[in-house]
Amino acid sequence: MKCDIPIPLEKLVWFQKRLGLESGELDKLDRYRSVFANRKKEFSEHLADYFVQLPETRKFLEHEKHPGHLKKVWEHWFGSLFQEKDNKRFLTNLWRSGLRHVEINVDQRFISLGYSIARQFCQNIAKAEIPVSDRETVLVCVDKMIDLCLLIETHAFISGTSQCDMEVVKGISHQIRNPLTIIGGNISRLKRNVAPESPVHKVYDTILEENRRLEKMVIDVGVYSEMFEKDAVFSEITLKVLITKALKELGETSGVEKIHLDVDLDPEASEVTGDPEDLSRMFYYLLENSLEAVDPENPSRRISSRRKGGYASYAEIEIFNTGKPINPEEIDNLFVPFYSSKHHGTGFGLPIAQLAAKKCLGDLYLEPVEHQGTRCVIELPVPI
Repeated sequence: MKCDIPIPLEKLVWFQKRLGLESGELDKLDRYRSVFANRKKEFSEHLADYFVQLPETRKFLEHEKHPGHLKKVWEHWFGSLFQEKDNKRFLTNLWRSGLRHVEINVDQRFISLGYSIARQFCQNIAKAEIPVSDRETVLVCVDKMIDLCLLIETHAFISGTSQCDMEVVKGISHQIRNPLTIIGGNISRLKRNVAPESPVHKVYDTILEENRRLEKMVIDVGVYSEMFEKDAVFSEITLKVLITKALKELGETSGVEKIHLDVDLDPEASEVTGDPEDLSRMFYYLLENSLEAVDPENPSRRISSRRKGGYASYAEIEIFNTGKPINPEEIDNLFVPFYSSKHHGTGFGLPIAQLAAKKCLGDLYLEPVEHQGTRCVIELPVPI
């Protein structure tokens, strides 16, 4: 599958700075760039000799569409590592290389192995040709350069793989959506021609019920995919705003005009930091889950917040509802997409909520409260 993901140049430059690879650091290598670059052909031969000995990688060398192409790629990479002065072009080439590895299905472990071989090759050059007085300084710089290459390649590989997976999921959802609409419409028309007391009428009701569940699943899959692919944009936001928005949307979709919820927010834990859109969705799905699980005979639900003990920079938000306490053995499965303990569930509510919490540098977990109900705990960073 073709992976076409724009290069996140700002993020790659950020990685480069975090590694300490700015112009001042790279200047230390200037005197010896040609020492390494002149060995680029030798490097490509060395890497080819190494990988041809491994059965898992030999096939790529023996079945190249254009024999010798990989060696030319490795030679160019090694030379540009020490000669390329255009930083944007170099980072772009590394990014595209990572995406290309996804397209041709190269195991990322062997990519990492290749960079390890490159590191050893550079160390041998330094030991043989660079004066002892400058050797450590040069090797530190080279190590950082190879670390950057591996970091960018891995980032591109993960992004490319994730995009391919999400494209398959979205493609399936898109193909299902239209048939579901057609099926639902036709069943509704057939149902109108059948007497309510007829057994067939009940069959139609069952089909329509499942049809609505699948339609909601398609929507939830879209929400999950979009949230997974989008980077979080952090800002400060009050919990009251998030809760109010979620309750309003939930009332509109559930048909419940007023959803009662006891709210008790600690003033010291009334604001959080995160992506407002992701957190709004998180509270929507958690409150929806709470509404569905609450005890109809004692429909009590509350949400509270407090500073997390020992971690002054985090807030602990609890959503509690009465009802049958959650089965501890089932908790892990509830965060797996498509798994649901409810007859009409889509299996995406809790996975979406957990994804939102983790994207905002937080966490989310469930706990049974014996003879009372279930508590959902969200941990989110607060403004500093």
